[in-house]
Amino acid sequence: LNAIGGAAQYYARCIEEVLDVNLLELGIPEAIWHIRVKDFPAIVTMDAHGNSLHSDVENASSVMLEKLAAPVF
Repeated sequence: LNAIGGAAQYYARCIEEVLDVNLLELGIPEAIWHIRVKDFPAIVTMDAHGNSLHSDVENASSVMLEKLAAPVF
């Protein structure tokens, strides 16, 4: 999942419950947190079928850049 950066305070309010935490020995930021959230705005950018929104946007941007960078005359 991807969420907008810099909105941690907003996202923290969406957490209803911490269900479990694994690998806490890696430190709090790197641990695997199992949480229950409500109204948590996020976008699935990579799925189990190998689809990647990151790649899709990069490819589409490259095509547009080539069109914009093409000689006019």
